[in-house]
Amino acid sequence: MKKLLITFLFTSLFVGLMYSQNSTFALHVYNPLGLFQKAGIKLEYRANRTGLLLGAIQYYGSLPEYPGTQIGFEWRRYAVPQPEKRGENFFYARLLAGQQEHVTAHGDGFFAVKEVPGANYYGVGAGVGKHINFGHFFFDLNAGLKAVLSNVKQDKAFYITSAASVLDLHFNLGFQF
Repeated sequence: MKKLLITFLFTSLFVGLMYSQNSTFALHVYNPLGLFQKAGIKLEYRANRTGLLLGAIQYYGSLPEYPGTQIGFEWRRYAVPQPEKRGENFFYARLLAGQQEHVTAHGDGFFAVKEVPGANYYGVGAGVGKHINFGHFFFDLNAGLKAVLSNVKQDKAFYITSAASVLDLHFNLGFQF
């Protein structure tokens, strides 16, 4: 019964969004300034003031050494924009899951890297942001918090500096059509 109710609610939401007259799609590129550390994209379907985003990020594991992949589903609610302003405020909630690659211990001295166990992780996040439009192009900034659980014991740095960071800060460029 519970699965049937959840399926009905998601189907109703999806159908309601699909038949909206003001629907758009957008492609987001994650943090282009941080390409040395990670790269990713998000696809957004937006109807009226609600956005549904599906995204993927590849972490390269350079400073810090936490390579891996993360996927996520995000729900956004945009505030009613002021006609004379090009920016829109929003709040979001995110579900995420990822795979942390195994890193063997190597190096010595200042450049020593501890062993990082390979693991799967999952989590939730929420926060606020600003979406600024320039015709078909845009950029958006968001700041929030997230909580992540791993299926193996990780060190504190995993939760502070990697894909599992408690702070959820992003700067995205994109194109909407």
